[in-house]
Amino acid sequence: MKTIKVHKPVYNTNTGTGTINIVDDIGGNSTLNIDFKTLLPFANRVNKDVLDFFIISASVYGIDRFIERKLNSIDGWSRELTVSFPVHDPIKWAPCKSELNTLLSFLTGDYWNIEFRKESFEFPKADLDKVYSGTFVQVNLLSGGLDSLIGALDFLSQNPQHKVLFVSHYDSQMHGPKGDQKDLISEFKKMYSNQFTYVPSIKVSLGYTNTNRETTFRSRSFLFIGLALMIAQATDTLSITVPENGTVSLNFPLSASRRSSCSTRTTHPFVLDKILSIWNILSIATKIYNPYEFYTKGEMVNDCAKNNPGFLSLIEKSNSCGKRGHRAHWQIPGATHCGICMPCIYRQASLMTIGDNTSYGNSINSLIPFLSKKSQDIGACLDFLNTPLSKAEIKQELIVNGVKNLTKLNQYVDVVWRTRNELKQWVKKVGNPAVKLKAGV
Repeated sequence: MKTIKVHKPVYNTNTGTGTINIVDDIGGNSTLNIDFKTLLPFANRVNKDVLDFFIISASVYGIDRFIERKLNSIDGWSRELTVSFPVHDPIKWAPCKSELNTLLSFLTGDYWNIEFRKESFEFPKADLDKVYSGTFVQVNLLSGGLDSLIGALDFLSQNPQHKVLFVSHYDSQMHGPKGDQKDLISEFKKMYSNQFTYVPSIKVSLGYTNTNRETTFRSRSFLFIGLALMIAQATDTLSITVPENGTVSLNFPLSASRRSSCSTRTTHPFVLDKILSIWNILSIATKIYNPYEFYTKGEMVNDCAKNNPGFLSLIEKSNSCGKRGHRAHWQIPGATHCGICMPCIYRQASLMTIGDNTSYGNSINSLIPFLSKKSQDIGACLDFLNTPLSKAEIKQELIVNGVKNLTKLNQYVDVVWRTRNELKQWVKKVGNPAVKLKAGV
């Protein structure tokens, strides 16, 4: 078990960086650095509970990256973490403990035991730029991926009378998201310059650490939503939109080994519901919406292509790859996507009917046998397609994998069913005989 203390943030007026020290009980320590100069005007306008939530969400992300799984778990994955967070009012936060423990355990696959202690912290005063003084109907998360592109275009084209506020963040350890976000914003300015405002992408990353860093990013969405909440509250915006296709949100396990948090749960309905439960306890009125929770990625793509003429030209400016920083085994080193991780596979299947100009480092036909580490996603996907699966079995698996809202269960089942069909059609179209045989198509 790791016992961790998160220190209150300290602001450096020279660098504009907010630093959070994270220490464990055996001498491990790290610093989480946040580009807080950009955030000062927002932090000054929100109540202490919202500020605390953001600091907690950022610190969770830091802990997730700081504590290496292999060295700090019995099974090589699940860590036991007792964490003390600084908050302004521990009494008010106390009822959130159980909800937060459940949320983080589900999201990261670890065992969290949260404690709150009273510590006050303030940041220097800064005025909010006048560009944020308008009325925004929602805050949209803009990651730089294909789904966030679609979410942005759909809103901008369908709501010419309303304004939206785009929010992004990046980690210096992740390759490319900041550039993707910048490229998309540049294109939006040409098409919808008067309909949105963009908060410059916020850098949040580990600085110094005296241990090996964890390479998984299971809690990234929690940080993203915490950031969006502070900006939404500061601009009197009551709605946060998380544009993510239902396939990835549910992340139906392709095999038994991928159950639980071995598959990412970044925007899983349970995660979003738990965050809302915590906000309700704290009397935070902001809501979270995922307008695509019942859509496959292919359905999002096809609808956007029909309704937004500019979409086709912007596709290649988005990036979906989950392994873009690992190019050693790419057959085309200069490509933008690996082509063989699950996000790349879903992307290729979704774009099949409208055309795909994305460059991929590998093809699904290039990595046989399918049991090698570099092709494990392909192998799991093809096995999944080849395994007989009824809607009743999908329903059971979704419940095991965390779906609690039974009123939506049948719709989630249909999303998984339609996703399988999209993947099968893609394999039929592009797969060689060996690939098709393994997929059973």
